[in-house]
Amino acid sequence: MKLFNVVKYLLILTLFIAFGCDKITTNQTFTIGKESTIRINELYSSTDGQYTFQINEISDSRCPEGLMCIWSGEVSLKGEWTHNGTKTAVELHTVMKDLQKEPVGFTITITDAIPYPKYGSDSAPENLVITLLIQKK
Repeated sequence: MKLFNVVKYLLILTLFIAFGCDKITTNQTFTIGKESTIRINELYSSTDGQYTFQINEISDSRCPEGLMCIWSGEVSLKGEWTHNGTKTAVELHTVMKDLQKEPVGFTITITDAIPYPKYGSDSAPENLVITLLIQKK
């Protein structure tokens, strides 16, 4: 009976560990000069294979549907851009553009973020799909 309990608790612990890890996939792509959809914690490679981009953090302060707000809010994100093994921190904003941190030689614009927040429902960053336009300067 004691052995059964030990095995049961080890199985439960293993399940918690397996499902608690952030999943990072590497087979996603984006195209420079065209809009691409990006999700948090997924690694994206440019179609030409020279660059990678990953969003590590998303903040969505947009005014939820069903409320009246003084400020409409914004979507902002932090991530990492890689070229030839060199990593660059990226910070993007839909409204507060003076806080932008973009890779040298590129402009990155958040063109959409869905779903739009709704009053009374929780929205997790993992559920957001961000549409970016990545262009060479």
